[in-house]
Amino acid sequence: MSKSELEIRFSGLSEGKHDFHFDIGDKFFEQLDYSEVKKADLSVDVNFEKRVNMLVLNFDLHGKATIMCDKCTDDFEMEIENQEELIYKFGEGESDDEKIIVIPENEIEIDISQPVYELTILALPSRRVHPEGECNQEMLDAMDNYLMVASDEIEPNLQQSDAGSVDDDDEEDIDPRWEELKKLK
Repeated sequence: MSKSELEIRFSGLSEGKHDFHFDIGDKFFEQLDYSEVKKADLSVDVNFEKRVNMLVLNFDLHGKATIMCDKCTDDFEMEIENQEELIYKFGEGESDDEKIIVIPENEIEIDISQPVYELTILALPSRRVHPEGECNQEMLDAMDNYLMVASDEIEPNLQQSDAGSVDDDDEEDIDPRWEELKKLK
């Protein structure tokens, strides 16, 4: 589904509640400049309530999204779901509340692609890893080997710098205020 297909034309709707359903797939996320979601099979149900001075939208998002594992960098599929309420108020200016979006009074439709994207991203956990035991072990081993080689290259430099330092030099560089504190022991 493209971003333009996520528009709700409300000018011809009567006041009251209306239900909309959208299926979100890979195409939606491919259109975005940057997206953490690689593939998706999501359903979004929107309970849309038209009032005289505002529109109240209750989103219910659920489905599967393919994302990258933070541990092994392989893609994996994750079940996600999220609910949110947004209010579109007619008027001018901007709202301080992130759940209230101000739209011009002569507006006839709203684009819900940004709220749908945000709902999807907020449904993802902060740490995204495969279920236990499903990470790509070959990749984990390769990363462990790289980290061991990198730390071996760093350690000799640290040992050389430690060997050159003498404790007596450290004593001379102590701030005089600390010397006064040592006398209090």
